[in-house]
Amino acid sequence: MGPGRFRGPVRCAAPGGETVTEPWELGITEAAGRIRRRELSAVELLDSVLDRLQDTEGYAHAWAFVDERGARAAAGLADGQAAKGQFGGALHGIPLGVKDVIDVRRMPTEGGSDSLRGNIAKDDAGVVRQLRASGAVILGKLQTHEFAFGQGTPPSRNPWDPERYAGGSSVGSGVAVAVGSIPGALGTDTGGSVRNPASVNGLVGLKPSTGVVSSTGVLHVSHTMDHVGPIARSVEDCAALFDGMVEPQALARLGGPVSARIRDVAASTRLGVDRRMWSEWGVAPDVMAVVENALSVLADLGMEIVELRLPELDLALHASVAISLSEAARHHRERLKRSAEGYLPGTRVMIETGALVSRDEVRLAWQVRTHLRAYIPDAMARAGVAGLVSPTLPAIAPLASSMSSELTASVGENSLAAALRMLSAANLTGMPGVSVPCGFASGQPIGMHLMGLEHSDATVLAIADAYEQAAPWRTCVPVRVLPAVTGAAAS
Repeated sequence: MGPGRFRGPVRCAAPGGETVTEPWELGITEAAGRIRRRELSAVELLDSVLDRLQDTEGYAHAWAFVDERGARAAAGLADGQAAKGQFGGALHGIPLGVKDVIDVRRMPTEGGSDSLRGNIAKDDAGVVRQLRASGAVILGKLQTHEFAFGQGTPPSRNPWDPERYAGGSSVGSGVAVAVGSIPGALGTDTGGSVRNPASVNGLVGLKPSTGVVSSTGVLHVSHTMDHVGPIARSVEDCAALFDGMVEPQALARLGGPVSARIRDVAASTRLGVDRRMWSEWGVAPDVMAVVENALSVLADLGMEIVELRLPELDLALHASVAISLSEAARHHRERLKRSAEGYLPGTRVMIETGALVSRDEVRLAWQVRTHLRAYIPDAMARAGVAGLVSPTLPAIAPLASSMSSELTASVGENSLAAALRMLSAANLTGMPGVSVPCGFASGQPIGMHLMGLEHSDATVLAIADAYEQAAPWRTCVPVRVLPAVTGAAAS
């Protein structure tokens, strides 16, 4: 690969040239290894993370609630166990943040909504229990768009440009990991809400296969479309966090822990692309150029890029919107009756729209869903490809002031529909999808999306890791020097 292959902002170090001077800069895997080797204590790591949180939160506004006392107690307990040679799991002593639609015992779960102000969770969500069993320290709750609908404007700021959209709906999860106020975080993904902020913030985000991570104790948009997923700074860290989230009974479906297999991808792996659909979906030329460059890197690694046509993928967005909004209307019917004034107008409109989706429309959407669950794997099998590659988002992060929450926008608009268009098929079909940083356009991070067969989470992560190892982008986060806030972004 020539030296001109990669172009990015000066804040990115050369591959292998990053220098870690503070514990908060460590990724999950490296920090966990140091704790296990007794080179770093959980309390020292937490202290450093809290210092970074204090230094960055005035800019980032990523956190909805911080439980410093509880986290210190958990970190102290982790160190006491480590002193005896006892480790809870691979995440022992690692502080994590949780999107504020996921219950954490004795912490608020408010979902970014006035209608739930003061709501304290009585128990941990299933995924939080699993993380604690893996040794993790839960630091607090992260900002979300109201009820994860993509509505409203949480205060979280894009770490690359304060004027631009910071992703959603797991916005705080993306921003906090990017600025270094937490090494990893949980988000939820109904149509892209883990992968979207991962892409915008220069991170790795995984929408897992359906049913391998518990969704109990989660405020649902759509119980059949929602997935809890990890956001981290590298594929290796994302895989380690994912392993700590997976239900034990689901491990067999995944073929065992995925982090042990992310270096196992075959050089001859075939990957499918549908460039014509990228054009039809309005992918911007600068984004397309960055992703084409990433495909060249994969080809240089020995992988074969296969052109195929998947025109019926265009059905996914409409079907996913019909299903998710109709299910959301059922989930929120009673609460909306009790406290409609606590909802943002845009959220109310989406819920009310969901109530208007007819039974025939829902039935048709489910027929599309069933069809795509067979159509996509069949097309992949015929082409002999292990994954489908596309841009994660069709354009760079738009200016926050121009971002629309419309779900019916036409191709090319800065809308929620445009953000969902590339990603909703994975939620609809149950297939895993991962966004991995692949470059920059106009100074903004670009993500490459890899979607694989159901339960092939290890495979898509391995392909993403192979790319990441050959590219410099993981050295761009955490964003150590945040931009100045001026003009409208300062208000």
